[in-house]
Amino acid sequence: MARKTAAQRQAVLAVLLLVSVAMLTWYYREPVGGLLHSTQRGGLRVISPLESGTSRLFDPVVGAYHWVTGIFSAQSENSQLRQEVDQLRNQVISDKELENENKRLRDMLGFTNQPFYPRDYKTVPARVIGRSASSWNATITIDRGSNDGIAMGQTVVSGQGLVGQVSAVATNSAQVLTIIDHNSHVEAKLQTDSASGAMGTVIGSVNGELDMDFVDKNEKVSKNDVVVTSGSGKLFVKGIPIGVVDQVSDQEIDYFKRISVTPFVDFNRLEELMVLIPPPGADQSPLVGTGG
Repeated sequence: MARKTAAQRQAVLAVLLLVSVAMLTWYYREPVGGLLHSTQRGGLRVISPLESGTSRLFDPVVGAYHWVTGIFSAQSENSQLRQEVDQLRNQVISDKELENENKRLRDMLGFTNQPFYPRDYKTVPARVIGRSASSWNATITIDRGSNDGIAMGQTVVSGQGLVGQVSAVATNSAQVLTIIDHNSHVEAKLQTDSASGAMGTVIGSVNGELDMDFVDKNEKVSKNDVVVTSGSGKLFVKGIPIGVVDQVSDQEIDYFKRISVTPFVDFNRLEELMVLIPPPGADQSPLVGTGG
C-alpha cells in the first residue's frame, strides 16, 4: 500500500513538472499580447490596489514604530554622550588640579634650595585640612602632629614664603597661627639698599592685612621693598620672605613709619606647606597669646 501511494505522488509530481515546463515554454514563445501575458497583466491589476491599500494602511504604523524606536535610540545616545562629556570634564578638572598641585610642590622644592633656607633644619610636608571659621582668628589645621615631630613654636612656610607658627599640637594634626592673625607678630627687616636693613615688627590684623611697625622715620623705605624675618626673638627662622611693601606713610606726630605689607603667601588658596623642624638644641619660642 505504501509503495502504491509513493508511486502516485511521484506521478503527480512528474505531471506538474511537465505542465510547468510546458507553460514556461509557451509563455516565452508567445507574443506580448498572448493569453498568458494577458492573464499576468490582469492578475497584477487585481493585486496592485490591494498592495497599495495595505501599504497605506501599515505605513503610519511602521512610521510610528520607527519614530518611537528613534526616540529611545536618541535618548540612549544622548545619555551616553552626557556621560562621556562628564567624564571628559572631570578628567580636565583632575588634570588641571594635578598640574596646579605639581606647581605648588615644585615651588616648595625650589624654596628649600634658596640661599636663606636653613640647611640644618628638617622639612616635614603637610596639607591644610581645616581653617578657622571665625573672622577674628586666622588659623589653619594641618595633617601632621607630634607623631611626625611637630611641636609648638616651629616655623611654617609654603613655596612662596612665611605662613606662620605652630600654635597647638595633637597626635596626628596641628594648628598653625598664620601671620595675618591679629595675635601674630614677626620680627622682620627690610631688604633695601641699606647695608643693615631697617628693622621692625610685622603685625597681623582682624581684616587679614599686614603692617610693619616700629620702623624708624629716618629709614629709607620704598614701595616693593622685600620684607623678611630677622630671626630676632627666636620666634621664626631667619631670612624667610614675608612680603613686599605696599604703602609707606610718614606723620609728623608719629615716631615710626606706617608701612603696609602684602604677603607673598595667598592664604585663601593655601593647600600644601612645610613645617621646619629645628636641629636638636635649637631654641625656638612659641608666640605669646597663641592659645592651647
